[in-house]
Amino acid sequence: MRKLLTISCFLLCITSLISCGKGPDTAPSEENLNVKLNTANPATSTSSSYQFTVEVLSRMPAAGVKINVTAKREDNSTVVFTQDLSSSTAVNSVTVSPLPMGQVFCTVAVTVTSATTSTNTWNGNFRVVWK
Repeated sequence: MRKLLTISCFLLCITSLISCGKGPDTAPSEENLNVKLNTANPATSTSSSYQFTVEVLSRMPAAGVKINVTAKREDNSTVVFTQDLSSSTAVNSVTVSPLPMGQVFCTVAVTVTSATTSTNTWNGNFRVVWK
């Protein structure tokens, strides 16, 4: 009986050690998005369109990012431009068009969201005018 008890304890200890050696099966967490808008603020355009780039500086999420760009007139909040992009590249070119005539400033809002983790977002904005 004593021999059976000793063997049982030994097997229990071995099983415990083996199971403790395994770590949890979790994927590494995603890096928080860090984004740079390559534009002046305020920006001026000599035509009815304005081009800028959205640069993801952090490590790109596994499924890429979704980029939402919206431009609104500052005088009456009318949306003049909106675009949704999906991308897995670090640098993305966006052209806002058409800008309103008459030196009306627009606020361009940019939201970058991880396609993998919807809570991992970055928000930025700048002003642009057609002069």
